Amino acid sequence: MNILKLFTPKIQFNKSIFLNNPFSRTAFVLFSLIFLIASKGLSQPFVDVTSFNYQTFSSKYKDNTQSKNKTDDYFFNLFLPKQFKNGNVLLMGLNSEMLNSSIMSSNTSYTSKLYMLILPIGFRFVSINKKWNTVVMSLQKIASDFKDVIDKHDYQYGGIFLQTYIPNEKVKIKYGIYYNREFFGNLIVPLFGVDWKVSDRLYIYGVLPTNYKVEYNIIKNKLYTGFNLKFFTRSYRLSQLQGNDYVRYNETQIKLFIDYFAYKKILLFAELGYSLGKNPLQYHYNTKDLETISNPVYSPLKSYPLINIGLAYRIRMDLTKDN
Repeated sequence: MNILKLFTPKIQFNKSIFLNNPFSRTAFVLFSLIFLIASKGLSQPFVDVTSFNYQTFSSKYKDNTQSKNKTDDYFFNLFLPKQFKNGNVLLMGLNSEMLNSSIMSSNTSYTSKLYMLILPIGFRFVSINKKWNTVVMSLQKIASDFKDVIDKHDYQYGGIFLQTYIPNEKVKIKYGIYYNREFFGNLIVPLFGVDWKVSDRLYIYGVLPTNYKVEYNIIKNKLYTGFNLKFFTRSYRLSQLQGNDYVRYNETQIKLFIDYFAYKKILLFAELGYSLGKNPLQYHYNTKDLETISNPVYSPLKSYPLINIGLAYRIRMDLTKDN
């Protein structure tokens, strides 16, 4: 599979908007730079240089048609942190997604595809005593079905502020705020998390309400397992044929996971979970009113199990020195 081709739909830009918008030109230059340079990821307690994963689920619609839905979600991520001598870190990266949803019934079959590109750019400032660090990051996003020329309707802008206090080697306390201008309005989310290294094998970490893990190291520095809570809200713009409506996706998942280092830093991972949130749903332009007639693929589904598998080049920050 050609991964780059998978995440490269035929995109047409509105040239006047692009050329007259200095912010868009800067974002394009940085976007190109990231693709040309090998990159690294920054997270706790590991860094994913690059990763690719595939998530899938199937379910029946809540209406009486007995139609079925199958949704396949593909993610490809890169990160490029640059650490300075004083410990501060420049953070750049790329996150991409292709969301493929199909409706299947006895007399019809229809598929719709949505795409998302996010360019996070930020900085992590570290205090002199190393007890505090602050992350400030801007997020530039394009989220669309890419059926029309890309214009202002397809852009989203947001940011993250995250403060971390490290009282000792086993505990980190994090708090902050996330903001993004979604197609349904302003999304403002307070953030809080505690990383706790309970023992050499048990680690609890993450930030709520986005992602939180309880992780146990079964085979030392080789095989990890545990459970994961994931919350992820996002939206995508539809084409003019759909009235510039938008699709909102509220993921709320509880999952069991397994991470296996197959060779050195090459990681294979798998997750089996259940969705407690909402599937991708279509709403009328600039409203919160559901649209289920013109594009029934984005209609309410019954709750469903899901599977996620992937591959990453991961650097663990907590490995023992003898490994």
